Amino acid sequence: MTKEEALKQFAYLGAVWFGNSKQHFAFSAYDRLNGWNKLADKWKEEAEEEWDEAEEVLNRLVELGCKPADLQEAMKTIEFPFCDDPKQQIEGDYNPTAIAELSKLAEAFNDDYVTKKLIEKWIDGEQAHMAWEAQYLGYINKLGYENFLIAMM
Repeated sequence: MTKEEALKQFAYLGAVWFGNSKQHFAFSAYDRLNGWNKLADKWKEEAEEEWDEAEEVLNRLVELGCKPADLQEAMKTIEFPFCDDPKQQIEGDYNPTAIAELSKLAEAFNDDYVTKKLIEKWIDGEQAHMAWEAQYLGYINKLGYENFLIAMM
């Protein structure tokens, strides 16, 4: 991956986090309205973390000489589904390949310690994110969907 491609991917990552943050805030509000407060709290926590990560990406991009238009261009290519069903919310968000993608991006910044360390920090966060989603999907399989929803109240 060239440096230019890596910067473009880094901008795309920022766009993903801005979009995911908005999506997860919406999931949180909807789930709370339906009484699934434990799930709503989890989505809100994720939304806040993603917003912070998006800000870190944007700040680092500016430090690297990129312009806001670079992020805007990346945002045009991404669609975020807004699901009403909690199981669909989790399944749609669950992306175990994200860790490998982040690892590959980190390698592209071997000569940029600051950016590489930011990405490595996000890999840890993504591992935790995938773990709770896998856990919740496991609960749905073991408990049944209705019992899972009751447990989320």
